[in-house]
Amino acid sequence: MKLFTSSLLAFALSAFACATVFAVDLQPPQGSVRVIAHRGASGYAPENTMAAFKKAVEMGPDMIEFDVHRTIDGKIVVMHDDATLRTTGVKNSLATMTYDEVSKLDAGSSFSKDFAGEKVPTLSEVLEFAKGKVQVNIEIKAPGCEEETVRLINKLGLKETAIVSSFDHNIIKKIKELDPEIKTGALVGDIGSAKNIDSIIENCHPDAINPRYLNVSKSQVKAAHEKGLAVNVYTVNDAVTMQRLIKAGVDGIFSNYPDMLKEVVGKMKKPAAKTAE
Repeated sequence: MKLFTSSLLAFALSAFACATVFAVDLQPPQGSVRVIAHRGASGYAPENTMAAFKKAVEMGPDMIEFDVHRTIDGKIVVMHDDATLRTTGVKNSLATMTYDEVSKLDAGSSFSKDFAGEKVPTLSEVLEFAKGKVQVNIEIKAPGCEEETVRLINKLGLKETAIVSSFDHNIIKKIKELDPEIKTGALVGDIGSAKNIDSIIENCHPDAINPRYLNVSKSQVKAAHEKGLAVNVYTVNDAVTMQRLIKAGVDGIFSNYPDMLKEVVGKMKKPAAKTAE
């Protein structure tokens, strides 16, 4: 009986640990910065492909980020551009293509012949792969993906490990209307003033604000935190800038090189917020 009780306790503690690791807390534990693999490990494999996501998971980031569009027949596929030329060599538009047509594209050869034949994955395929392994940041690039994205998150039980982001804040607003429990991130060029943050909150009620890295300051991060928003910064591929942003107190950083970012984060600790005495 004692052995059974000990085993049960160990199992419970293990389950709790897993839940802690995989739950999306947009403001991570004190001293931590979320490592986000931008379009997968896109510095090492063709962006937004299963090869890039698998490579990223091997490197152990907290989260993978990827982009989605909708085909003409309603399938949600993972690709950054609305056009297919840059990553597949075929001149076309995703919005005018069927999923069958998209599935025949080669999304790997333009990166390297070593990845020839790599396919454009579907949102469902990526979410099923990520479940239980890594958090996901789903960036919706154009309207029309919201309902299916919410459906898949709920179907696969990923509310605790998924964030939906977009530059189109009406998309974020719609996600919250469809399911207020799903975490969202409002992508912006710059954070701007406190008034700008207020405007974003009023418009789409996000859980995070995701600015480009160039002008992010400690005071801006503090202002966002005071309004209840996490700050995740894109896209940083050099150690010096990573260090600057960690010192500024950001919550997460997107990088094409998650291994580099993980190493930098491991050497630094996000400054702990000063508490009033």
